[in-house]
Amino acid sequence: EILTHCLGPLSCLKKGFCSAVLPSHWPTQDTGPAPDTMQHLLFVLAAFLQVCATRKTGPFSIRLSGSPNLCIGRVEVFHQGKWGTVCDDEWDMLDATVVCQELNCGEALSALHGAWFGEGTGPIWLNEVRCTGTERHLHACRHKGFRRHVCTHEEDASVICSDQRFPPFNTFSPPPTVKGYKMEAVTATRPAPSVLPEGSPALRLIGGRSRCSGRVEVFYQGQWGTVCDDMWELSDVTVVCRELGCGEALAAPDGALFGEGNDVIWLDDVQCQGGESTLADCRSNPWGTHNCRHNEDAGAVCSDEMPLTMTEEHLVTLAMAPQRPYPKAPRRSPRPTLPTRDQATSVTHEASRRILKSSTEGHSEAIQAGQWQVRLAGGSRSCAGRVEVLHKDSWGTVCDDGWDMNSAQVVCRELGCGKALSAARGARFGRGSGPIWLDDVKCKGTEAALNDCRLKPWGEHNCNHGEDAGVVCSELRLVNGTNACSGRVEIFHAGRWGTICDDRWGMKQAEVVCKEIGCGVALQARTAAFFGQGSGPIWKDDVNCVGTEAYLSECPSNAWGQNNCEHREDAGVECADPKEIRLANGTSRCSGRVEVLHMQQYGTVCDDNWDLNDAAVVCRSLDCGTPISAPHGARFGRGVDPIWLDDVECTGTESSLSNCKIKPWGTNNCNHGEDAGVVCSDDLRLVNGSNRCNGRVEIRPPHNEQWGTVCGRTWDINDAEVVCRQLGCGKAGAVPSGGHFGQGSGPIWMDDVDCKGTEEAITECRANTQGNNNCNHGQDAAVICSERSVTNVAKVRLEDGPNPCAGRIEVLHQQQWGTVCDDGWDLNDATVVCRQLNCGIALEAPHAARFGRGPDRIWLDDVNCTGSEESLKDCGGRPVGEHNCGHSEDASVVCSGLFQVRLASGPNSCAGRVELEYNGSWVSIGDSGWGLMEATVVCQHLGCGAAVTAPVGNTYGMPTGAALLDEMKCTGHESSLTECKATPTGSKKCICGSYAGAVCEGKTGSSVIAAVILVLAAVALIVGLTFFYLRKKRRGRPFVAFPFTRRHEAFRQDIAFGSRTVNGTPEIYTQGGEQAAHEMDCDTACLVKEDPASSPNRID
Repeated sequence: EILTHCLGPLSCLKKGFCSAVLPSHWPTQDTGPAPDTMQHLLFVLAAFLQVCATRKTGPFSIRLSGSPNLCIGRVEVFHQGKWGTVCDDEWDMLDATVVCQELNCGEALSALHGAWFGEGTGPIWLNEVRCTGTERHLHACRHKGFRRHVCTHEEDASVICSDQRFPPFNTFSPPPTVKGYKMEAVTATRPAPSVLPEGSPALRLIGGRSRCSGRVEVFYQGQWGTVCDDMWELSDVTVVCRELGCGEALAAPDGALFGEGNDVIWLDDVQCQGGESTLADCRSNPWGTHNCRHNEDAGAVCSDEMPLTMTEEHLVTLAMAPQRPYPKAPRRSPRPTLPTRDQATSVTHEASRRILKSSTEGHSEAIQAGQWQVRLAGGSRSCAGRVEVLHKDSWGTVCDDGWDMNSAQVVCRELGCGKALSAARGARFGRGSGPIWLDDVKCKGTEAALNDCRLKPWGEHNCNHGEDAGVVCSELRLVNGTNACSGRVEIFHAGRWGTICDDRWGMKQAEVVCKEIGCGVALQARTAAFFGQGSGPIWKDDVNCVGTEAYLSECPSNAWGQNNCEHREDAGVECADPKEIRLANGTSRCSGRVEVLHMQQYGTVCDDNWDLNDAAVVCRSLDCGTPISAPHGARFGRGVDPIWLDDVECTGTESSLSNCKIKPWGTNNCNHGEDAGVVCSDDLRLVNGSNRCNGRVEIRPPHNEQWGTVCGRTWDINDAEVVCRQLGCGKAGAVPSGGHFGQGSGPIWMDDVDCKGTEEAITECRANTQGNNNCNHGQDAAVICSERSVTNVAKVRLEDGPNPCAGRIEVLHQQQWGTVCDDGWDLNDATVVCRQLNCGIALEAPHAARFGRGPDRIWLDDVNCTGSEESLKDCGGRPVGEHNCGHSEDASVVCSGLFQVRLASGPNSCAGRVELEYNGSWVSIGDSGWGLMEATVVCQHLGCGAAVTAPVGNTYGMPTGAALLDEMKCTGHESSLTECKATPTGSKKCICGSYAGAVCEGKTGSSVIAAVILVLAAVALIVGLTFFYLRKKRRGRPFVAFPFTRRHEAFRQDIAFGSRTVNGTPEIYTQGGEQAAHEMDCDTACLVKEDPASSPNRID
């Protein structure tokens, strides 16, 4: 019957040969001598199995060879009377999709290269096949033409489809092997001891090719018996394989695939969760209670000790299970979304991975390289846990150095799980044991397996098990939907994907699903197999979510596999499709790290060439107004997903980033420390201008999505100033009227605007915002800004300095303090900071983190103040957050603080040398630029009335320390010298006897008395000197007027000095000894003065 169904009428000839009457396009073959009819009929069936799978649909037929599963194998086409293969050049998932659909074998799971199912024979008919995935037949795809190739059969292409079709070999036991044309039975001895040997498991596998495959038998009451296949699934086999120490479960064959048993049937309706230690721990009917016969005996196939031969029995057991009736699609079944060609090379599946792993020695480089396998350990779910890899027959862990979401995505894909949800670090799933095999794993995220990533040599690392890497993968996927966010819900359990019954299925469950798979909000909760009936197990029923769960597996439900449903009740969801672009980790919806969607996964954008034109495109596409800044350097934190874009170059007019000039997706030379961000204006924008800093003013009120204009009846330069500042566009340059940039449409949201000009945002100004006004769009307000970018940060502080007026400068932006880069930082910038903090005069503007490195972000760079600004926010500079610095370049400020002032060495407290108290010491002021205006400020500050004179030079003697300030400039109206402008002398400028003084009009009587005293003192001094001179002369000793001769003679032996006057100040120069002059203290230098009338070498 089978041969007649597949091949047509079968006739037996007189010579004892049977022949099939084949269609004209199939090759005819004799089946063998008739005497051993059953044996030869079986051989005929084996020989022509794949002819049944051959499809004649056009110019050539196709089939899959090398496997008894008719939906898995090497692709072959029939052309010019011969079967031939297809070369794997350009072979991908789109091509495999067409093959599987043409053979009615379900979905394509894998597109295999390198003759995975053995090398074919005969011609290689096709090469460089390029299907779009929508063709109904392979012959409709583009290719190079028949026999146009440079391939060998080592490059034969293969496919794995989702459906399984097997020959009816379960009618005999044990299974045969094929050797030439002769069938040989594999004899299996069946020990049946009355007492189980001590230490042996009460479980065995019979009739397979090894102890790890065969019919499941259990030992109970001194007798071996079988297990019925009712509800037999891979989770049950998982327990069997674990109990026998046979590795992973690969298949759960039913229907007595390994032959019928002949003793008692002990178990039925076995329902394991997959985590039990023994089969006896699983739920089942009472021992011996069943409604089965031995043609329903259950089997198991485990991964360990599988023979690496391409025998028929081996390939049969590699499949999950014999196929059940193929479900018909419902009337409303949208066409499944096909992968793009970029995606095709990275698509994989757990079933294909396991089949490839157990392929032949000649075709499994992975096994030859060390039996590469990946597993998750220590997790509570099958798709979450510590990553472990097998190498040299030993399982070991992966160090988390460099471990990220790209690597996690590869692991999830390799294991057949869903999307990666987390890349766990720090031994989140417990510390492993044994070797640490891998470190510094670097994946792009598109690789099919972890061993395709960049890896260090095996065992080379600098880690401990406290750094073991892990992953959390989604156990959900959506199948057969119209996009990535709709479809039949399938859940991964015990190594298999299965469906969910729609009992109690509603929007709460859909919300959890949409959240877990990274889509938008739930739109619909579909029931009754809206997206087509699934196949395989129905894993979940009566799912009851509250909507806040992170994973669907957290929702209460029936036990795994326990249900009263059919696939016509499969549940589905429709979620909102996520946007092409989003902003992450910002302070509002219109600021954050830029992330773009590609291959159903969000990734970041590298900041190479990232600027305001690129940010303008992002802000426009998100309806977030105009760009304020385009931050670099991961200002909004480092992303964890792929870096999709680099070297983005937009003109600013594009509708989306994908329309800009970009590198190919995924091509970059960046790391997540270079993630680009944007800050958009959100509720304010300028429209119809020539650039982002001029145009018609439009606003969007809170809780309203509609943009509207501002009435310009009272609009003035103060209002425009606020808009320009808010948009980071510098100062307001002009206020055009009369709809200068065109008339707007929609509501007029603001009227009677009255800003002071100092507000941070237009919403802080007084205005009528009720929307009721008597304006028209011919009065729409507009601005033209200077476009000079200002820092726009209002609050500053000095940190880690010796006093409140010295330290590292930090500014507050978006509720976070950050530092200022020292690029271009100078005394003008420090002057503005000291003024803003009321800390007196700027003395220094240190670079290079003088007061330590800041711990937070770097907000400002290239600050450019003139020195006259009231606060740092009015200075020029890069937009907030843009910089090319590290914290080793943090800028600092040293201010003088508020001075105490006195007049020293004078006749009274209202006359004398001006001195300031600084750091506990009194210091003087140089007299450069000193005049009556400056003296007036001092006199008024001291309460000494008006200034009479402003003495300079050394009228009131020499101070004890160096001068602190010079070039003081006051208007005369300041209340203190700290409000005047001045230049710090620095550490290398010597004033040398030129100090500022003041004589105030207060206490004039005291001044006369002081003058008399000074005259008397002068007379006494002259008399004393005369007496001293006469006494020396009487003793015959020369009188030396300069008492420091010896000291200076020795000094002059090594260095020749000269002097010059620069801007009225004497300065020393040397011949060959400039460094010595710099190192000389000011007191010594000021004593060394040159007499212009003497020789150059003379020291006066």
